Amino acid sequence: MNYLFKLYPITAISIIFACLLCFSVDAQTDWNLKKEKDGIAVYTAKLEDSKFKSIRVVCEFQASLSQLVAILMQPNLQPEWVIATKQASLVKQISSARLYYYAEAALPWPMSNRDMVIDLSMSQNPITKLLTIHANTIDNILPLKEGKQRVPISQATWLVQPLPDNKISIDYQIKIDPGGGIPPWMVNLFITKAPFESFKNLSKLFSDKRFKGQNFDFLKD
Repeated sequence: MNYLFKLYPITAISIIFACLLCFSVDAQTDWNLKKEKDGIAVYTAKLEDSKFKSIRVVCEFQASLSQLVAILMQPNLQPEWVIATKQASLVKQISSARLYYYAEAALPWPMSNRDMVIDLSMSQNPITKLLTIHANTIDNILPLKEGKQRVPISQATWLVQPLPDNKISIDYQIKIDPGGGIPPWMVNLFITKAPFESFKNLSKLFSDKRFKGQNFDFLKD
């Protein structure tokens, strides 16, 4: 197993990150800065209720709220930016601000690929324009798939604030247990690389014409 993680450090950490998204951690959490480059800062923290460290990403991008929402509301795009995502697809559209999606992260043999169903929901404060995004695992939506390990816990939160000059600030936090047979110390060892690379990939998508000029009834840029 050590050998596998030396060969596939990005894939190893993707166990934590690749299925996307989020958990609002108490403000008193002791965050430790692990990597800061290209305007993207990645922090980790220990939680009393988990053997796995939580992740926090803080960054600013040249983009609008609607561009970010346009990307996140199309889960099939995740292989384009979320490290080690093998596939992602819409399960059910609940509203313009909420959907369920399925995602699978590819892991090296002999480990099983991880998969999950995520409940992704968005809301905006009409006064401050702060966009809050929750993405949590949800049970009993799709049956378990042979040869894949269903992720038992993934809870994430995005706090996204519009800034002047068509910029946004993002404060992203995630808590996840990848399930079955992976030592926490091994996952924690590679915990910063995948979030950094994924957000870097996300920043590149903002220049894509596919995500410009879209409007959402619950959102104001």
